[in-house]
Amino acid sequence: MATRSITAAVTAFMAGCAALAAPGAMVQAAMAQEYPSQPIHIVVPYPPGGGADILARDIGQKLGQQYHQPIIIDNRAGAGSTIGTEYASRAKPDGYTLLMASPGHAINGSLYKHLSFDPVRDFTPIVLAGSGPLVLVMSSSSPINSVKQFIQAAREKPGTINYASAGTGSSPHLAGELFQSMAHVKITHIAYKGTAPALTDLLSGQVQAMFAPVPTVIELMKSGKLKALGVSSLQPFSALPDIRPIADDVSGYEVLQWWGVVAPRGTPQPIVDQLNKDISAILRQPDMQSKFTVMGAEPGGQPAAQFDKLIRDEAKKWADVINTAHIQPE
Repeated sequence: MATRSITAAVTAFMAGCAALAAPGAMVQAAMAQEYPSQPIHIVVPYPPGGGADILARDIGQKLGQQYHQPIIIDNRAGAGSTIGTEYASRAKPDGYTLLMASPGHAINGSLYKHLSFDPVRDFTPIVLAGSGPLVLVMSSSSPINSVKQFIQAAREKPGTINYASAGTGSSPHLAGELFQSMAHVKITHIAYKGTAPALTDLLSGQVQAMFAPVPTVIELMKSGKLKALGVSSLQPFSALPDIRPIADDVSGYEVLQWWGVVAPRGTPQPIVDQLNKDISAILRQPDMQSKFTVMGAEPGGQPAAQFDKLIRDEAKKWADVINTAHIQPE
């Protein structure tokens, strides 16, 4: 009798738990069926015109046509992308506020010690939109023509080669820090307030090098104003097939520039799944494929779990670089 009583009690308890959980599951299912029923905001934590902004607008335009709802691009730049990211982290997790994330999303949790949010913990990855390597470029007038020569020059005169970045803690800055560590050289970082002034001084010879996102320098490379020494992928990159990987001379060196869509933590899984499916389909459209080729990047569209792993791996990688180099935000 005692055994039967215990079994009955357990069964009743489990049934009660299921009953309590059922309303939440039903609410999520109902939300997914209605979604989207109002405008969707995509927060871009950078100024207009950059890779994240361009992709957000392209995806948003097509998503709006499919959903018959306005897709509003909300640029909230500043503080290394933390202003826009914090805003998005506080939004209601209902699928109507999304964030276009990039490497800073994985960097900032280690760079800024007193954030009111955790960029990894407080967001749900939806889909990787696109990615590509950085490219190590120098002025076309430089006598250095290869990564091997670059390393040799840096070792002969430590600290005399300056490299530019869009700011302390940016992906191009950390790419240089990682290069120093792995190539056992000393080069000097010069931080600028954005990519445009960094490129201006690179072209004029005020600084000698830059680890740059391919979309920002590909036209300057085509025009002969800049020359590429190597790409930061482990294998040759499809958009720059004639440029050797830096890893050929610095074994294992890899830095990825990426863009992807995330949502506040707690966004219902059916909505995450729907957005992943619909945005992935957009990324496969021929005109989008062509835009990625022009940008010097490759489209994403993998399952959300793969994007989640990428963000977590990136966060650990850059935390190690930031802590080892004792990097502090400006």
